[in-house]
Amino acid sequence: MRLLPNKSYFFCLWLLIALLVGTRTSKAQEVFTLGLNGDLWSIDPNSCLGTFIGNTGHHDYFWNGLSQDSNGRIVSAYGNDVVGYSFFELDPTTAAATHLLSTWLYWIEAIAFGPTNELFVVHDPTAGTWGGVYDLYSVDLTTGSIALIGSTGKSGIHALEYFDGTLYGFDTSDGLITLDTTTGFATDLNSNFRGHIGSTSSMCFDQNGVIYYVDQALWMMDRDSGIANPVNLIHPFGYWGEAIFREGQAPHFSLRLDGTAGHYMVAKMAGATPNSQVMLMWAKDRGGPSPIPNGLPCSGTMMNLNSNLGKVAIVDTDANGEAVVGPGPRRVPSAAAGLIWFQAIDLSNCNTSNRIQLRY
Repeated sequence: MRLLPNKSYFFCLWLLIALLVGTRTSKAQEVFTLGLNGDLWSIDPNSCLGTFIGNTGHHDYFWNGLSQDSNGRIVSAYGNDVVGYSFFELDPTTAAATHLLSTWLYWIEAIAFGPTNELFVVHDPTAGTWGGVYDLYSVDLTTGSIALIGSTGKSGIHALEYFDGTLYGFDTSDGLITLDTTTGFATDLNSNFRGHIGSTSSMCFDQNGVIYYVDQALWMMDRDSGIANPVNLIHPFGYWGEAIFREGQAPHFSLRLDGTAGHYMVAKMAGATPNSQVMLMWAKDRGGPSPIPNGLPCSGTMMNLNSNLGKVAIVDTDANGEAVVGPGPRRVPSAAAGLIWFQAIDLSNCNTSNRIQLRY
């Protein structure tokens, strides 16, 4: 069955109707991911290619959780349900691990630094028997103080991240959740979307509040809806224990989608030049690189899209370098899922965003 009429003109016209609302070169950013065996990798958030940094030197047990405090210190937890868990600081250039604190916590699932560098910890109190409801703790790495905040009410939280006054988590049953830092109780952010069941559930925020979700692929997750769409498979493959986003000298220019095929959708761009313009491009099927055609802004710039690429819209960015395309008056056809890819370009400097795939 054909997706749309043969002529690419008609498909581009549909995209314009479905999405349109109106007519930096810098040090590279990276997603740090820590394998359960202690291997630390740097993942390019655009290409999803991984660079091996090093091993922690500890691989008898499991590494769970990864977080960075306001001073740039990277911390993870290492142990198992027999010996308990300890916290280590990781060197971002070699991955060498330095012991910080041993604890009586016997199964740490995820960690996240709060605004004053207190460490929030999700812990399974039924370690060894499993299936229990997780608790939220606060840990002071300087004094060694460990305080129970309360029960989360969830039993599948495998990622934790604090951003802009809110503690977020990822639960394998509910997807994106928020946690009350005074009671520990977790709330499902979107009851209509369950998330990616059975994945490793690693996620991190960049400085724009964009969520990067890591399993065998890198996904861009919308913070308002909890819905994620894939950027690309991560090479090489790994079983990741958690992730953090390492900022460069300027915000990362990113593109994410809010919604899925078969529904009204929005394309959101962040990290572009403030008070400028961005252009959203589309292409059918995997491919690229391909140049922007003559007659369009930044013509000749190579996009990570198939050669049948076309323009969806050109929109203005606000004072924060953010822009939105959509929602349009029509639903995006379900048949487009898995076939259509998008990428954005900053028209002030011709920098390109990540590519992202339209999914269910």
